[in-house]
Amino acid sequence: MEIYKEEFYKIFQNNFDYEIVETELGTAIKMPAHDAFIFSHITGAGYLENPIYQFSTKGLMKLFYNAFQYKFVTGIFDNSTLKNTPYIFSKAKPYIFKGDKFIIPFEIESEKDFQSEMTIKFKKIKNPKKYIIFKIETSKKGNGMEPFMEYLTAEFFKNKNYVVETQIPLAHSIGSPDFGGYRIKDFFKILYDNGLFSGGFHVIELSLLRIFNNKQKHKTLDEDSLIVGEAKTSTTQMQKQLEKYLNTDLFCSGYEIHPSKRTPTKRYFGLITLDKKYKIKNLEPEKAYMPTKPLNRDDYVLWLKNYFKYYLIANFSNDELLLFSKEKTGKIYNNKEELSNFINKLSAEDIIQKILTL
Repeated sequence: MEIYKEEFYKIFQNNFDYEIVETELGTAIKMPAHDAFIFSHITGAGYLENPIYQFSTKGLMKLFYNAFQYKFVTGIFDNSTLKNTPYIFSKAKPYIFKGDKFIIPFEIESEKDFQSEMTIKFKKIKNPKKYIIFKIETSKKGNGMEPFMEYLTAEFFKNKNYVVETQIPLAHSIGSPDFGGYRIKDFFKILYDNGLFSGGFHVIELSLLRIFNNKQKHKTLDEDSLIVGEAKTSTTQMQKQLEKYLNTDLFCSGYEIHPSKRTPTKRYFGLITLDKKYKIKNLEPEKAYMPTKPLNRDDYVLWLKNYFKYYLIANFSNDELLLFSKEKTGKIYNNKEELSNFINKLSAEDIIQKILTL
């Protein structure tokens, strides 16, 4: 199965509760601002603020180069300064977080032709910023739909009570997995005890707490689990890369992600795919994978819990973060190393309580 516009609509129709509506730009998936932000962030679909270059936060909110380390890549932070956060975006581009959004897929053979078409349409639209343009690049094998499959996988495992993430940091020698899912019960308990979230969520939602009131009913989680996935649409070859991830022994199971693959390549792989009715289908691994180059999973979980705290910190302004540092340590940090030390020593509970007062 290759995913074009028709399949795109059918996938939403058969897996989600979003309304499909007609607009001046064509048939659209209607989403609340919060959900649309997640969709745009994962897939790269862009807000139509400009007919040539649509805006998306995809790739802008990274934190670290590698797991187990705290070396910033320019993204949420630029050195020791908060740079690309939802709170900062909300000041510069407030439309992102207000009102319903309308996701519209466009099949694109030529970027130049698409830009010409969009320039003409843009002039006739009353409120272009409510539209999010999702490009289906038909000139590419597989239509460039790997990020969309990552989105579907993330949504599926969110509903299985995982913290989910795409393009996760791991290590240069191992690669960057397309998908990661984490259940860490003591971290979840802190969130649930504070009425934040009632199940799974995307990791960037931790940085949205200040913008969206996310109060939920209390829930408990009784098991830890870490999973990983590799997505493809142009090929079905994922074995080599997925085995690299599983060889680390950091993950309990690994999944091939492909829209039309029917069975996993190996019995120790799981599979996320689409059935003939466009429903997301999950096959679990039939046997355990035996890692050859194990790393310390406990150290990884500890790093992840710190990693999540940086997304919580993204709710602050730079001035508020400096004041928080002064309040907690009696001094302000002067560089990125001091900033990392400060955040790593904080408890998630301390950060959350502060966010709730902002």
